[in-house]
Amino acid sequence: MVVFDKSCPGSKAIRNPVPENISCPNCGYEVEIWTDEIKATCPKCKTKVFREAQVSCIDWCPYAKECVGPEVYERLKPGAKEEPAGGTPLDTIRREHDRALETLGLLRGASLCLKLGTIGPQSPLQDRGLTHLEKVMEFFDKDVALHFRHEEEVLFPALNQHLPEDKNPTRLLLQEHEEWWKWVRQLKETAAKLDGNGAEDKDAILCEVQEISGRIEQLLREHIKKENDSLLPIAQHVLSEAELEEIAGKWRG
Repeated sequence: MVVFDKSCPGSKAIRNPVPENISCPNCGYEVEIWTDEIKATCPKCKTKVFREAQVSCIDWCPYAKECVGPEVYERLKPGAKEEPAGGTPLDTIRREHDRALETLGLLRGASLCLKLGTIGPQSPLQDRGLTHLEKVMEFFDKDVALHFRHEEEVLFPALNQHLPEDKNPTRLLLQEHEEWWKWVRQLKETAAKLDGNGAEDKDAILCEVQEISGRIEQLLREHIKKENDSLLPIAQHVLSEAELEEIAGKWRG
């Protein structure tokens, strides 16, 4: 029988949730989301509002489900509830943003596992952290890469037809795509050094992995906020239904 430590700060925060007010990225309305929830629907405009993920034992602790309860575990685990498909391409962008933010929670869990894995020589947390990191990298290489490609090849050129250069955010967003991928490549290269390195080098490499992971998370969170707060409202205003249908068709193709 597993005896859980009720003083665990991660599970304690989950078992005793409090409400937070999060501004809707679409209309600015203050939406109440409890700390044991990931997202809620804005009652004013029906946009999905995502609460910023915090470091959580849900991502990495093998006893998390038993500790916080199956209902909370299913609600908070990464990718727990996918939004139904449908709507315009702009709705698709928002859903993909939410999924990316959820995956950043797993990236935090991976970093925490790697950090805790250095405490004891026989700790399984280091291997678990590397496994989580591998899943995150797979998501970046497939889902984020496709998301960026849809923006760069279809959505941004469509917006360029309507916006003057001095009021067009796409140039900055493209630069941020390149900057973000640079850090992702650096994370892969650094994590690859863990194979075959001695204990002296490993701690330094793990520290570097954590630092780069934090940078990647910060960049992507800021980038998504810019798109939700600026790009998508502009696109909603200037793109016609016909243009949105054309964008959707190109994405499907």
